[in-house]
Amino acid sequence: MNKETAIQALKNDIPLTDFIRGVNKKISDYWTRMNFTHSEAPIVMVDSIGKRYAKLATFRSNPVSKKLEADSVYCFYDIANGDLLKGTWKAPVANGVRGNVKEPNVLDKFTEHGPAYLR
Repeated sequence: MNKETAIQALKNDIPLTDFIRGVNKKISDYWTRMNFTHSEAPIVMVDSIGKRYAKLATFRSNPVSKKLEADSVYCFYDIANGDLLKGTWKAPVANGVRGNVKEPNVLDKFTEHGPAYLR
């Protein structure tokens, strides 16, 4: 699968789209609750797509250029099975699965900052 096909497939992935929409609402609600007014709330979007994983990153508006720039990794999405993994900028971590986009309560395992720690 080439990159354009992968991007189109992710756009049509309803569970992933719903997850991203839910995470962005969670972040927006947090910024409102904390009364942050210094900048716009960051948003989570797909940053890059590899053979197996898509990297979801937090994007913030650059105050000078006003363009969105990737700020940090939010999580990784396993394209094959829908798992969501904690990760570094380069790759998911071992034992990093924090949920699956098909689970009804998957957003409970994520905070406005990223995947929750395993307890």
